[in-house]
Amino acid sequence: MDEAAKTSKENRSVASRFKPSMVIWPILFGLMGVGYMLWREMRNGIPTEPLTLNQHWWVFAILVVVCTLLKDFAGMYRLLVMSGVPLKFRQLFRVRMLYEFTSAVTPSAAGGSSLEVVFIHREGIKVSRATSMTILALFMDEMLMIVFFPVLLLLVPYNELFTADGYFQYGYLWAFLIGYGMKLIWVSLLFVGIFCKPSVFVNIISLIFRIKFLRRFRTRALRTAVELRQCAQEIRHESFGYWVRLALATIGIWGFRFLIANMAIMIFNPLTVDANVMCFARQYILGIVTMIVPTPGGSGFAEVMFDGFLAEYIQQKMSTVVITSIWRLFTYYYYLIAGVIILPQWLGRSKLIKNRSHASK
Repeated sequence: MDEAAKTSKENRSVASRFKPSMVIWPILFGLMGVGYMLWREMRNGIPTEPLTLNQHWWVFAILVVVCTLLKDFAGMYRLLVMSGVPLKFRQLFRVRMLYEFTSAVTPSAAGGSSLEVVFIHREGIKVSRATSMTILALFMDEMLMIVFFPVLLLLVPYNELFTADGYFQYGYLWAFLIGYGMKLIWVSLLFVGIFCKPSVFVNIISLIFRIKFLRRFRTRALRTAVELRQCAQEIRHESFGYWVRLALATIGIWGFRFLIANMAIMIFNPLTVDANVMCFARQYILGIVTMIVPTPGGSGFAEVMFDGFLAEYIQQKMSTVVITSIWRLFTYYYYLIAGVIILPQWLGRSKLIKNRSHASK
């Protein structure tokens, strides 16, 4: 298959996975979540007191934007480290935005990661390296989420982590344990497949997915296992410094993401150091819990749970809706907007590459 035909096939693959409804539904779910929050705030009467801002509100408004930019710069830097080649800023930005957009609108089971391989490959990275980058980024993200929990237990009281609306929430605790357990199993499989016995891992996956009710997933599972083996071969000789840079970039991605909510809250009221740490910690719990929510990006559910988890640190009732909207705008809807703008340009650019290839023949 020549390059033009391959490009055309990849374009059709990408375009076929996206429909306008994939953007519309998350927005509708989010609006329903915000609507529920408004109803909950006004069921005891419409608040009459005006919203007041923190004395230094503009500083924290700027910091919301700064944290967003630093989060994306960390993601772009991680792509640069993993690629091993000097990609340009616009290439890194394009891949970062497209991948986040894909993650925002595509359920995990639909294969959002496989599209990242296409996005990276189109920037001039060979397929095997693009596959390794995708798997390695996934592994680093999941590993951080696993390691982060015991660290949190050293910093904050356990019983306060799952407190919402002033009460300990056993429902959130069990949802977290299910989500954390799923991540722990997945990270363990990735670790074995990448660092220990890649070939054995392929054989195990092949045996497991011969079970009757799992057979329909066998092709996809085997493809993932083979990709893990390729990833292991690609990163076998990487240096200690390489892993340090990846770890720091991953910490930056998630750390600045969690700080966005803290900054948004402090636009309206200041927080103590202890309150800042607890807000940061509860966002981690929220991130794990929303993993098992059926809507893309937890849209609708995330807004309501954010209100429950962090409302005690928000002094003015109606500011909760504004703060939640700011948080979701810079951590979720921002990528929906970016994707809607960049994806058509990316497909058009790919079509141009195809036409030039035909013209040169």
